Amino acid sequence: MNWGNKIALVIIVFVGIMMGMVFVAFKQTNEMIDDNYYDKEIKYQSKIDASQSLRTVTTADIVTTSQNGVMIQIPPALCTQFSNGTIELLRSSDQSKDLNAGFTPDKNGQFLLSNEKLASGKYTARIAWKNDNKDYYKEQTIFVKK
Repeated sequence: MNWGNKIALVIIVFVGIMMGMVFVAFKQTNEMIDDNYYDKEIKYQSKIDASQSLRTVTTADIVTTSQNGVMIQIPPALCTQFSNGTIELLRSSDQSKDLNAGFTPDKNGQFLLSNEKLASGKYTARIAWKNDNKDYYKEQTIFVKK
């Protein structure tokens, strides 16, 4: 095999690899965590303020997982006039597995969300609520195991 054939072979292999990479790239999904990302980004300062309000009371994790489901533990001091509790469980790898729900904790500040609607994996939990007309917000990463 002379040098001209070797160069042609290298070019053909290179083009084949590039075509394979293009094929794989077209099969990838590029989902964003939020559909209305830019609208939510403008309103993000209110979440920062709500997170700071919660940090003045506690820095502990609010969401924990177990075999029964996802447990939300709100500090009892922040449940006296509880309203508008929402939880978003966002799965960055598959947007179809996201879960949005409202919640109201019991007198101890606990709420159990059954994991029957959740798949195993990593989620970003976003919890927001109001107590005495003051907003509170917590975002943390959790791992659901079934």
